[in-house]
Amino acid sequence: MKHKLFMLAALLMYSFASNAQNLKLRGDVLDLDDQPLYGAHIYLGDKTETTNDKGFFEFNSLKQKPYRLTISHIGFEVIDTIIELKRDLKLKFNLKEDAYDLEQVLITAQKNQRQTANTQIVEDDYLKQEYTGSLATSMSKLPGINAMEIGAGTSKPIIRGFSLNRVAVAENGVKQEGQQWGADHGLEIDALAIDQMEIVKGIGAIEYGSDAIGGLLKINSLKAPKENGLKADIFGIAKSVNQTIGTSAGLSYKADKMFYKIHFTAMDFGDYSLPTDEINYLNYDIPIYNERLKNTAGHKMNWSGQVGYQGETFESAIHVSNVYQKSGFFPGSHGIPDIERVQPDGDRRNVGFPYQNVNHFKVLNDTRMRFENAELQVLLGFQDNHRQEWSLFHTHYASQEPPKVDPDLELDFRLKTYDAQAKLDYTFTEKHSGKIGVQTKWQDNKIDGYNFLLPAYQTNSFAAFYKHQFRAKDNLLFDFGVRFDYSSIDIERYYDENLYDYLINKGSTSAEANKYALRSPDLDRDFSSFNAMAGVAYDFDDHFSIKSNFGTNFRLPTAIELGANGIHHGSFRHERGNKNLDAEKSFVIDLDLEYKTDDFIAKLSPYAYYFSNYIFLKPTLEFSVLPHSGQIYSYEQSEALLSGIELMLEKNFDFGLRTLAVGEYIRNQQITDSGSSEYPLPFTPANNLFLEVGQQIFKESQNLTKTEIYVNSNIAMKQDRIAQGEKVTPGYEIFGLGAKSTLKIKNFEMDVNLSVTNLFNTEYYKHTSFYRRLEIPEFGRNIQVNFRIPII
Repeated sequence: MKHKLFMLAALLMYSFASNAQNLKLRGDVLDLDDQPLYGAHIYLGDKTETTNDKGFFEFNSLKQKPYRLTISHIGFEVIDTIIELKRDLKLKFNLKEDAYDLEQVLITAQKNQRQTANTQIVEDDYLKQEYTGSLATSMSKLPGINAMEIGAGTSKPIIRGFSLNRVAVAENGVKQEGQQWGADHGLEIDALAIDQMEIVKGIGAIEYGSDAIGGLLKINSLKAPKENGLKADIFGIAKSVNQTIGTSAGLSYKADKMFYKIHFTAMDFGDYSLPTDEINYLNYDIPIYNERLKNTAGHKMNWSGQVGYQGETFESAIHVSNVYQKSGFFPGSHGIPDIERVQPDGDRRNVGFPYQNVNHFKVLNDTRMRFENAELQVLLGFQDNHRQEWSLFHTHYASQEPPKVDPDLELDFRLKTYDAQAKLDYTFTEKHSGKIGVQTKWQDNKIDGYNFLLPAYQTNSFAAFYKHQFRAKDNLLFDFGVRFDYSSIDIERYYDENLYDYLINKGSTSAEANKYALRSPDLDRDFSSFNAMAGVAYDFDDHFSIKSNFGTNFRLPTAIELGANGIHHGSFRHERGNKNLDAEKSFVIDLDLEYKTDDFIAKLSPYAYYFSNYIFLKPTLEFSVLPHSGQIYSYEQSEALLSGIELMLEKNFDFGLRTLAVGEYIRNQQITDSGSSEYPLPFTPANNLFLEVGQQIFKESQNLTKTEIYVNSNIAMKQDRIAQGEKVTPGYEIFGLGAKSTLKIKNFEMDVNLSVTNLFNTEYYKHTSFYRRLEIPEFGRNIQVNFRIPII
């Protein structure tokens, strides 16, 4: 009996000792928003692991003893601690962003959630530091991103040479809807209210549909505050080139599961300075008095408010915002040039005729319900985009009288959009997950004004998509997706009686006058499109990774492409729609190669698009019967090929030196039966290179932290591969410099960025500028100060 008891005791002791030598440590590494961090390095004694795409790690066969645990991830503060391992443990770690490290690493590796898409994450700190007055110009340092500028306070993004209706913007999951077809129409988004933005290139249409051919800007302004309590900050900007003065303030409050946010932005700017005293438009020499472009002043007024609830299985948030801008057009660009109209009016901040008013009101709701292996998201949205162009009443028709109400309102577009979506994320197994979604949208566009360009119309659309993700290994991921879209558009008839009378008086026959007076016929078109994509991501090791995507994209013809018929002052020509256009279709392949270490990043991204029916404006041999309108440009379709390469290199040295190089090469052209008419595509950015060198200073200072001085250069090649009607744009090189720091004095803290652009006041032209056709150069030398102060 004693022998048996001894054997039992020995067996229990052996079992206990074995278990003490075979313990497990598991954990999740997340950011402060509980989003998983892929690729975090976990060091446990002499053992090393990295987190998977869900932020999970695991160590096995551990002993019962203390271990030193270190967790690191680029862009986040390091956790370094000692844990006493006595039993199996499951831990959760929330890493805090290292703001200085984020600045040094640019944006490519801040929150690298595992996916196959070619993406970049931009945080609000970066946007405020680089803010120039508009969202698109504030992203100009990023690879593959350019801006189509419309004066000093307005711009729209260009991604891989695509712009207008080929780049989609979604705020809080709902696609932005406005009059984005116009080269002179900006993006009605308050860049200073953005919490985070993701730039998706290549295959963006599967979840977001039409317009995402070139890329997608996914804007998040609904992030809940990270901690309970009240927080507030204020941002300010001042620019010398147009005497900009602006401020932005945000206030947020969180109480357990409820949160509230409000934001306000106001900005005022004057006529901007040019490094020239004369321009040439339509063979007229137009003086630029005092080297200031008259009537390019304006102001902005934006506000937003949010309220939300965040529970473990249910969360919902409502976003309400309004973006308003009033800005002038250079009077030498409207109609026949008139020297008298560009004479100084004595007030640099005055906004006279012609000018534009734009107001975008938006209400969004994002509701999510979480289940054991799934999450259901429901998105509802309403947008009211109201755009007006004002110009002193003028007419070439003897029978046309000024309207009794708003006689100087030339064009008025009011687009209302109702949007509803439902998306279900489901995790089937550890390796398989999927997302299925349905979307529906209805739009109504009303028109007014004494002139005509775009007809009134209504659209209805429905879409369904499915995306599947297969995680073959921790370092190998596959994505697949399919989407079906159906859309209908009903364009209303518009008959111009004044034009009819004018043509009859000019000697036209009744039949000919009727033909031209029917500016827009009744048109009812249906479109459908099926698209598919596939992607793969593979990590060779902790440093080198590759992503590749291929599939189809699409874009539905817009009302302006189907039914326009009038003089568009925004593009300085008579534009005519084509009711027979088909949905634009493209095939794309995209590659993303990345090598990174703790102090070095290299990214190379080649891509290619083939269009079977690219929509573009083509000059015709027909001259317009409208007064002072010249040649007619008609929307047509042809095959087209676009390809390019993006490159980004960044190296940080131990002694505080930072170097950055961002380059882009683009080549495209139409493909037609006649080789002599294979022109490049319009608004293609010139091949370009951005270089910057920064040096940390005052490293030991307690009052000036994260201080850096920097110099940079923007280089653009000559753009002589131009579309029909475009001008060759010379190459240029401009220089800039600056300094940025965080000032800390007791409880006071302020981030400051002082910069100088176009240091030598160089006269140069951007091929994508709205005013390029008028031979108006870009801004002169500009000294700018941005600051941000956390108040609470």
